[in-house]
Amino acid sequence: MIRSTVFNLFFYAFTFAMALAAYAMARLGSRRALWRIVGFWGRNMLAAVRVILAARVEIRGLENQPEDGARLFVCKHQSELDIILLASAVPEFGAVAMQELERYPFFGPILRKLDLVLVPVEGARARRTGEVIEGARRIIAAGRPMVIFPEATLMSLGAKERYRRGAGRIYAALGVEAVPVASSLGVIWPRREWLKHPNRNAAIEVLAPIAPGLDVEAFTSEIENRIETATMRLIREHATGAVLAAAENRHATGAANED
Repeated sequence: MIRSTVFNLFFYAFTFAMALAAYAMARLGSRRALWRIVGFWGRNMLAAVRVILAARVEIRGLENQPEDGARLFVCKHQSELDIILLASAVPEFGAVAMQELERYPFFGPILRKLDLVLVPVEGARARRTGEVIEGARRIIAAGRPMVIFPEATLMSLGAKERYRRGAGRIYAALGVEAVPVASSLGVIWPRREWLKHPNRNAAIEVLAPIAPGLDVEAFTSEIENRIETATMRLIREHATGAVLAAAENRHATGAANED
């Protein structure tokens, strides 16, 4: 509890300071300078995980990451730590954000300057899908990686939902490689939890890419199988006791619900 409290206080204070700097840069500076602030925030938060929580995050499979960076990354979203790791290790990544956030004076300038894919929550699904595809096309054409979370929500450790077809539609429409990414980061930082788990190890693993050519259904099935299999392997490596038992139960329940 002491380590978690110290870490959380640092997280909120440091994030607030970086948000003020990001807002000023969004108003007065360049997009590249704003992304440097994002990277600085991510690297310092990872350092806080190591120092305050005495936890270690390993990045595996970097040989599967394309050299030019212009690919579609399909990732398990298991912890707030996912975003910290992306900010620290993936420069200028593209992602989908709610267009409605543009209306807020503080968030609007930052989101626009970061050049994310802003999509309205309201409106026809076909229109939203088309906007995501065109936004991803723009991001990848600029040589930037596009990151998609196929379950479209933050998942508890071990939990799974049927993967949505958005990633598959981007993959098929753009004819690009898709790189699956598995994670056990929830072992250290469970989603939306104040209490962290110090002295733990976790990993994020970049898996072998899926070449273009599959249809949407085949791709969605393939990438779900790869990510979920690798994610559970990592969880079993890093979680123990009641944490592992709960993760196994969530995973079994999710698989049964899909059936």
